[in-house]
Amino acid sequence: MSKRINATGILLILVTTIFLFVVGFGRVHREEAKNVYIVYLDGKKIGLIEDRDNLYNLIDQEQESIKKEFEVEKVYPPEGLEAIEYITYNKNLKSVDEIYKIIEEESTFTIKGYTITIKPDDGEAKYINILNKEDLEPALLDAIEAFIPTEGLQAYINDTQVEITDTGKTIQNIYFDEKITIKESYLSVNDKIITNQDDLTKYLLFGTLEPQEEYTVKEGDTVSTVAFENKLSNAELLIANPRLTSINSLLSPGQKLSIGLINPQFTIVEEAEVIADVETAYDTVTETNNKLTTSESYVRQQGVKGKARVTEKVVSKNGVITTLFVSSTTTLSDPVSKIVVKGTRPSYNWGNIPPAASSTDWGWPTISPYVITSYFGYRWGKLHGGIDISGSGFGSPIFSATEGTVIKTYKGCPDRGYYGSPCGGQYGNYLEIETSQGLIIYYAHMKNNIPVNEGQTVTKGQVIGYMGDSGSSTGTHLHFEIRDVGGNKLNPCKAAFAC
Repeated sequence: MSKRINATGILLILVTTIFLFVVGFGRVHREEAKNVYIVYLDGKKIGLIEDRDNLYNLIDQEQESIKKEFEVEKVYPPEGLEAIEYITYNKNLKSVDEIYKIIEEESTFTIKGYTITIKPDDGEAKYINILNKEDLEPALLDAIEAFIPTEGLQAYINDTQVEITDTGKTIQNIYFDEKITIKESYLSVNDKIITNQDDLTKYLLFGTLEPQEEYTVKEGDTVSTVAFENKLSNAELLIANPRLTSINSLLSPGQKLSIGLINPQFTIVEEAEVIADVETAYDTVTETNNKLTTSESYVRQQGVKGKARVTEKVVSKNGVITTLFVSSTTTLSDPVSKIVVKGTRPSYNWGNIPPAASSTDWGWPTISPYVITSYFGYRWGKLHGGIDISGSGFGSPIFSATEGTVIKTYKGCPDRGYYGSPCGGQYGNYLEIETSQGLIIYYAHMKNNIPVNEGQTVTKGQVIGYMGDSGSSTGTHLHFEIRDVGGNKLNPCKAAFAC
């Protein structure tokens, strides 16, 4: 009996001891469990800390240089930093100083700012970081004024445009080709952050804040000569130098001009109605006289250009006309033909015969009225080696400006569209005519129903094609280009026409 009691007692003591040990062990561990924060940087665990706020406060306190540089009151953790609350018994905690040093070595801190997104319909978005949201609207207006004169822009914005009674321009619509949005962001201090309105305007126009190359004005320089020598259009040089008010601005020797190539980060579209008086080309008529030798000729009547009042629907992008449609025309004065008399009697003095008068008599290549929308010269850093003629309408005839031989034709492009496509190269449907003097005349962006063929001889005034919008074209127009025997591009307004 005593043995059974003793065994039972021992068993009871053992069970009680185990129970108290388990309960006590659990109580000890429950008392040691605590709330901590697991810190991740760009998805990688970098340690445990006891207090998240202490870490954030330390980051802010240690970045006085950033606060001074950007003139902000607070600096924030990197965008990829996360501190997630966690309950653990793990005693292996890091101090906020240790975590701070890891962050400082592996990432960059941030400040509050804004990100501008400029997104075209069919291209990659551009992103611009700015410190102050209030800088965007005035900077955009300043940049737009580089392409649309201030007076006209403000009249459009304020709805104070004056009705046209004679000639003039009415802006009907102004808008961006891209979608422009702005949102608040945490910006890495290592990224480019624009901190003021003037810098934002400069970046919107040039795509950089780097100092632009300068040119020192020499004696005899003009806005046009400086622009051309530095591969800029007149408009681009004026944009880069706002103090120059027009192409006729006087330059002084020693004056410094910015010759930086603009690279607008946006596309401002202007739709306008323009009523203008334009000149209409006169024809050159040749008469024969058998009393004169073939080496003799004279002008019996000087040509006089006519004048017409045209109403144009014009679309411009960043100041460059891309589409022009003449909606109405009123003749103010008819042109007077130039009459050249040429001899037909054979001459036997072959030693020093001057060129025939017809070698310098050029016929205008389109019907009237017309508008030259782009002249010979540089634009966007590339030479525009001819003139662009618009206004005569899609499908209107194109005439040969000279006598010559067709040496090349390309007819494989659609009549419209395919901007930037390799179809026919940048010229789209085009032909080349070689004159007897070795000049090569290019007629580009035509419709594909070109009525002449390679090897065919054409005469001045003969229909050689029809106005189109093929190849790298932004609207219906004829690109007319002249190259000499060495392949150099000549200014048609000096080599052929008085335009």
